[in-house]
Amino acid sequence: MGFALREFQGAAGVRTVADVSGKIGLSSRRFIQVFTDEVGLTPKLFCRVRRFQEAVQRIGTGQCVNRASVALDCGYFDQAHFIHDFRAFSGLNPSAYAAQRTEHLNHVPILD
Repeated sequence: MGFALREFQGAAGVRTVADVSGKIGLSSRRFIQVFTDEVGLTPKLFCRVRRFQEAVQRIGTGQCVNRASVALDCGYFDQAHFIHDFRAFSGLNPSAYAAQRTEHLNHVPILD
């Protein structure tokens, strides 16, 4: 699975499950099963988490961030897709996260 992890995390572009499973020589179904058993997440969920982590890092720089650019740079189809995933993982939209962020990228203060 090391090859698959490198492919999904690589900067060479967004890889699909079909692309990676074809290179490995497994059917998509078998690849998903083996990947899930070894990594603990399905390939699709793994890729979603990686995109979210990249977006959090970019927003966490503290610079003025264009959400549309972040969305495209991180592999999201569009800004709405980015906002939906961001809210699904963090409970906040990207603007709220940016306003509440601390020096710790994965934490925001709990508001009373």
